[in-house]
Amino acid sequence: MLRDLILPRGCAGCDMPDAVLCPSCTDDFDHDLARPMPGTVTGLAHACAVYTGAARRAILSWKDHGDEECDEPFARRLANTAMRSGMMSDDETSGRESRPLVSSSSRNRPSQPIVLVPAPSSRASMTRRGRWHMRAVAERTAAILRGHGIAVEVRPWCRTVNVAAKSVETMSSAQRNARIRGNIVVTDPAACHNRTAIVVDDIITTGATMRQCVGALTDQGARVVGALALASVQRDDAA
Repeated sequence: MLRDLILPRGCAGCDMPDAVLCPSCTDDFDHDLARPMPGTVTGLAHACAVYTGAARRAILSWKDHGDEECDEPFARRLANTAMRSGMMSDDETSGRESRPLVSSSSRNRPSQPIVLVPAPSSRASMTRRGRWHMRAVAERTAAILRGHGIAVEVRPWCRTVNVAAKSVETMSSAQRNARIRGNIVVTDPAACHNRTAIVVDDIITTGATMRQCVGALTDQGARVVGALALASVQRDDAA
């Protein structure tokens, strides 16, 4: 492409020429890392990668340096993890036979689609980045899932209030819980009542943001199946 000649790019994870996310770095996101997520039907959040090395570099390039071309490969990994994890099945108990939440048959299709709820960004973060990055990748993830016959839509039901910017990687679980607690609210309580939802975020560090989103949605009557993330930090206090 002419653009590649004028403005060549490298892989977001390793800088391999002429790649958005090279095959090797894409493989780094081909995992299903389960983390406890209280308050959800499955009790789990699922991440595509460990937040280290090339995966970390790729996410930071996308999240903080405007590499919007990563929306597509990241959305594909999130969609794959969602389908592989079982979150697209109505399997509320381990001893119960899994049955699809959605089906290509209209007879078995639920009355309303599953809702992907992107984790909120602060107004300052959106101003700095120029967009709500999680909403963008959630929209693309939903489109990919719909291509697989799964009825999914995106609703930006969670937002932050009075959250100061601070690096999440340097905070303990207790600090992050204190920072987030009470600062995530549901924008349309009536709309999310009795809806089936999945929270989608970029990185699970302590899990505080996801837990607060899950709690806020559940308090308004949503049925939160589980949560999805691109990557999970592996550390002793990250639960």
